[in-house]
Amino acid sequence: MASDTLGSAQRLLRAGRWAEAEAAFERSLAGSGDAPSAHEGLAQARWWLDDGDGCLAAREQAYRGYRAADDPLGAARAATALAWDAVLFGQGAAIARGWFARASGLLEPFPASSESGWLSVREAELAFNIDRDAAHALRAAESAQRLGESIADSDLAFAGAAYAGLALVALGRVRDGLHRLDAAVAAATAGDVGDLMWLGKICCWLIVACRETHDIERAAAWCERVERLAIDLGLSPLTSECRIQHAAVQVSRGTWGAADEQLTALTARLATSRREARFEALAELGELRRRQGRTAEAARLLDQAEFQTTAIVGRARLRLSRGEHASAWSLVGGLLDRIPASNRLARADVLPTAVSAALATGRTDVAAGFAGELSATAAMIGTHPLLAFAAAARSEVGGDSAVADGQEAVQRFSAAGLQYEAAQSRLILAGRLTEAGDALGAEEQLRAARDGFALLGAAADAERVRSRLRDAVAPVPLTGRQRDVLRLVAAGRTNAEIAAEMGLSEHTVHRHIANILERLGVGSRAGAVARAAAERLL
Repeated sequence: MASDTLGSAQRLLRAGRWAEAEAAFERSLAGSGDAPSAHEGLAQARWWLDDGDGCLAAREQAYRGYRAADDPLGAARAATALAWDAVLFGQGAAIARGWFARASGLLEPFPASSESGWLSVREAELAFNIDRDAAHALRAAESAQRLGESIADSDLAFAGAAYAGLALVALGRVRDGLHRLDAAVAAATAGDVGDLMWLGKICCWLIVACRETHDIERAAAWCERVERLAIDLGLSPLTSECRIQHAAVQVSRGTWGAADEQLTALTARLATSRREARFEALAELGELRRRQGRTAEAARLLDQAEFQTTAIVGRARLRLSRGEHASAWSLVGGLLDRIPASNRLARADVLPTAVSAALATGRTDVAAGFAGELSATAAMIGTHPLLAFAAAARSEVGGDSAVADGQEAVQRFSAAGLQYEAAQSRLILAGRLTEAGDALGAEEQLRAARDGFALLGAAADAERVRSRLRDAVAPVPLTGRQRDVLRLVAAGRTNAEIAAEMGLSEHTVHRHIANILERLGVGSRAGAVARAAAERLL
């Protein structure tokens, strides 16, 4: 009877009926004593139900049960799972490494097996997420893939291939990495991966890779597809992860209302979760609040997500905006010190802010070095966003090509749909144009930046640009075309008459007059004529 109950529980687990599986495993344990396989299944059901404490407790019970039953492979399997779940549910790197070492020791006397292959997958995850060592992660993942293929374990083979793909992307070998990930995801979603947990993780790794390369449109498409799959299969932790990734993409694309709604709901739902996803959601919401100009709330959220890269970079940006330059440099400089040079894309996420912090603290040569590193990575990857970030960094550092670099950044950010970054890069370009003596060009960039921020809802940034414009208006002369329009206004012509005389549309004339009024700081046509006459602009 107990074995029937255990078999039923395992079938429910494979079917993704987590709550029913949990209850069935508990009944099995009540009827059969302390079977370690029942604890192992119970742990997996609780993993899906986001019960971190319950999952860890059941895994440890499984480990002890297998040890008592003199089953070293079972014990190694439980220890391997604990090595990752210790990280996932917040126990920390030291405990994770302890469980990994225990699993390694248990497997050492045995020939290669499925258990040793899954340990290699966990080794890859720990190397990538704790040590930020993508090269180590690649070696471990490829070892798992080879073993999975040799013993015909398709779940292991595809998980190893997918994680190798993610590591390759991080190392800058994007085409090869995405090819492996695409193949693994296609196999997983077609039914070649039986374990729903690994199916979900493989899909998430592809989305992470898309975001790492700043391939926003591809990331958005995969987020939507995987979220539908997660909902259909009832994979709630995967649903949360996909929604976080999707919301982050929405922040980048400027659809802030949808991102706000999604991230607010996610942070509320994950408030008691011990998963890393909770801190990812807090970091993304904090970054959105920073862009919206809600700085006090942004600081609180980013502080809660303290160790997330997004949070560290966001906190540094807040400190730069408050003039706390040394503190901002400490944050991003320390973060870069912890990311190996080989992990190119992880460093690329930090380098734009590091350039700003280095310049703010007088480290001009360091900033130039960072801009050079970012440019090398962008050239290797070749996506519009990375090339734009690199061009903006070079423009910020300055030099003979600073104006051209700034123009490239604006163009590429706009092409990639990154409107907030496009507006920010316009501010940098405006500064470079001013230095080059092109006051009119600088003003045009400031106006475009102001309009871009206003359209997004970045009210604080828009107001800062308005302030710069007000300071710049007085000494800026009118363009030749604006003078021609204003002379006809002074002569009493209507918009229709001016349009006919100058061969323009009425809409163009209206826009010229609106720009003249704003440039001269007046509110009427008569005021513009009076101001222009007084300053001999006609």
